[in-house]
Amino acid sequence: MIVIADGGSTTCDWAVVDTSTASIIDRFQTDGINPFARSQEEIELLLQQSVAPALAQYSIEAIYLYGAGVTPEKSILLSGLLKKQFPQAAVSADSDMVGAVLGSVGKGSGIVVILGTGSNSACYYNGEKSASVPALGYILGDEGSGAALGKALIGDIFKGVAPQHIVDRFNEQYSFSQAEILERVYRQPMANRFLASFATFLSANLEDSYVDRLVEGCFEQFVRRNLRAYPFRRVYAIGSVAYYFRGVLRRVLEREGFELVSVQISPIDSLARYHSGIVSGEEQSVDSTFRKITEEPSYYDNLETMSVKECLQSINREDSRVADAVERAMPAIEALVSQLIPRLKRGGRLFYMGAGTSGRLGVLDASEVPPTFGMPPTVIIGIIAGGDKALRIPVEGAEDDMEQGWRDLEKFNPTPLDTLVGIAASGTTPYVVGVLKRAGEEGLLTAAIVSNRQSPAAKQAQIAIETVVGPEFVTGSSRMKSGTAQKLVCNMITTTAMIGIGRVKGNRMVNMQLSNKKLVDRGTRMLVDLLNLSYEQAYNLLLLHGSVQRAIEAFKGDDKV
Repeated sequence: MIVIADGGSTTCDWAVVDTSTASIIDRFQTDGINPFARSQEEIELLLQQSVAPALAQYSIEAIYLYGAGVTPEKSILLSGLLKKQFPQAAVSADSDMVGAVLGSVGKGSGIVVILGTGSNSACYYNGEKSASVPALGYILGDEGSGAALGKALIGDIFKGVAPQHIVDRFNEQYSFSQAEILERVYRQPMANRFLASFATFLSANLEDSYVDRLVEGCFEQFVRRNLRAYPFRRVYAIGSVAYYFRGVLRRVLEREGFELVSVQISPIDSLARYHSGIVSGEEQSVDSTFRKITEEPSYYDNLETMSVKECLQSINREDSRVADAVERAMPAIEALVSQLIPRLKRGGRLFYMGAGTSGRLGVLDASEVPPTFGMPPTVIIGIIAGGDKALRIPVEGAEDDMEQGWRDLEKFNPTPLDTLVGIAASGTTPYVVGVLKRAGEEGLLTAAIVSNRQSPAAKQAQIAIETVVGPEFVTGSSRMKSGTAQKLVCNMITTTAMIGIGRVKGNRMVNMQLSNKKLVDRGTRMLVDLLNLSYEQAYNLLLLHGSVQRAIEAFKGDDKV
């Protein structure tokens, strides 16, 4: 058995690990053991009274401690205190940043940040530190930390900046007077821990626009003062503040040109695998290049306790992020449509392929093209795993066959003039990944619409349209934001392509199918406006020629619109 400890200034998490399986068989928590915040005597007493009894039943071979404030000098002190309590075990004490690196970026490259009671950041390449910005503690630094959040909140409340409803909520939860808070901050020890304790209040009220802006401002300062100088843009975050405010953190990082690869409240589980030798640092970095943001926990919890209004507002707040995600994917969408238009003009076709919600959305967009633009249904084609039955009833296992997608597409005798767009929120659906690979080998233009970066589907496609909308309101329910993004992208692709091949005049659907009275009336009014005819003349002309475009051509005696 080995023991792994991950300690901050406020708390320290301990785990007993069975190295034969890399499984954690016991966990417990103690107060923090930051040697700059606690005296040697306090730490020794904590190890003696809290840690030693909890580990007494185990045969411990080694202890790996990673903690805030563990400098090389303090490492010697902590190692000695651990050895005194556990003389039979090999002991190691290192900084919390080292633990964060081993538990996230490993032997890869990227920026590792810790956002807990305090904050820290460093840049790593091949497991070696290449650059760092000093944390400087909660007075001179620690931007974006729990202490910084608490400091911002308390300052706004007592300076009259916070809105009254937030002040009222704060006073309902806490009974501190201004004098008492000043006493705790300026005269009592561990002021950073006291300030950081108010982060829980902010987390509970994150749906409030004031709180959202306050947290966003603190993270913006963290990025501006700590991350902009680094050469990498992939960020691995560790800590309770990073985890519970991950939605705001992701938003700020993406706006500043960074990618939030992963967020862990603690690196202990990853460190358990690392120290068990099951996952090496190098293997870990390969695994970390693709993480399903679509499967990450929702930013919201206890949904069943929300009122109808709170639920609707929260969903709407998440939906508002979709358009921004699509906008960031615009260069890829433009690249696809720019190549699609000339292919369609030369007789090529567009195929949408997907499974589940993604497949249904592809079929939906394809089915809307004929009535909207008057195109035959053989030009834009939607294919869903499991066939048309799967449009209404899920077909078990339909998406799991890597070869089935090509078999389904092959029925249409695809040619190099055709374009295949694979749709998969996760980017891992075997049905989609397999058909993208084979279609590319057969010379088709291929693109993938996905909601994760660097996914297997995106890597198989020539053009990757990555609409990273973040975790879903209901965890993993990609029919929500991911589905909305997919619908927006499909709308853009087919609408722009149809305009590009001449199926729209001005801003009018001059080739729409006249399938009901409403559309006949719409077409008649188009002709009234465009040709200066009476309603009756336009109506008769439209019915005679069957479409607005053909009616215009006949009226003008021209062969083009």
